[in-house]
Amino acid sequence: MGSLGEEDLEKLVIDYMESPINVSEHMDKSSRALITLQEIIGEKGEKEQEMEEKINAFINRRRLSYEGDDEKRDVMKKIVSKLKSDGYDASISRTSWDSSFDRREGCRVFRCTRKYEYIEVMVRDGDDVIKRVIIDLDFKSQFELVKQTKAYKDMTQMLPTIFVAMEERLKRVVSLVCGEMKKSMNEEGMSRPPWRTTRYMQAKWLPENRRRVSGSKRGSWSLFDNGEDGEAVGTTSGGTGLKTTCCFPIF
Repeated sequence: MGSLGEEDLEKLVIDYMESPINVSEHMDKSSRALITLQEIIGEKGEKEQEMEEKINAFINRRRLSYEGDDEKRDVMKKIVSKLKSDGYDASISRTSWDSSFDRREGCRVFRCTRKYEYIEVMVRDGDDVIKRVIIDLDFKSQFELVKQTKAYKDMTQMLPTIFVAMEERLKRVVSLVCGEMKKSMNEEGMSRPPWRTTRYMQAKWLPENRRRVSGSKRGSWSLFDNGEDGEAVGTTSGGTGLKTTCCFPIF
């Protein structure tokens, strides 16, 4: 076999560069994280799938939409009412935790109570164990950043606006996305505030302390006594009981 001329060698190099790449060998970490997220989002159990289809059908049929927290809560109430009429143990749940803020050492420190609301439905799984199905009508926006890498933007675009999941699947999604959020903020030269950590983000849905603020027994004692009727309940998540020191600015 004769030796290759310059033109033949150049052709071989071009053919190699344009040939399909072995994805399994050349996939970077961000791509693997994206595929993992896609798999987790697609791993819907029977109860999760049932609930998601029912809620989407109800929203589309009633053409429900909202702008702002007040309208969002009104939509949540309508969904809960529909689910309860269909025989589900549904309610609006509120998580609440104290946060301490300061700009820099030496400045005045103050505290505030942060709250977050979502819908939860108590269901029995295949083993007849009662579990929570969490329904968030604004899930994607919880992970938005002002500055972000393309890899992180691709990941957040994959997140559904309305997310329906049991605790374990939601926990896996939040953990994965928060890990990529940390990488994005590092690459963009942004410091990560405590409320963007995995532990803090998970506390929105998976706290030690939460209470049902609709569909609950009147007069039940509450861990967060703000004058509203509700029922203090535990969670199967083994959550954080979060108390966090935060710093500005908010991202």
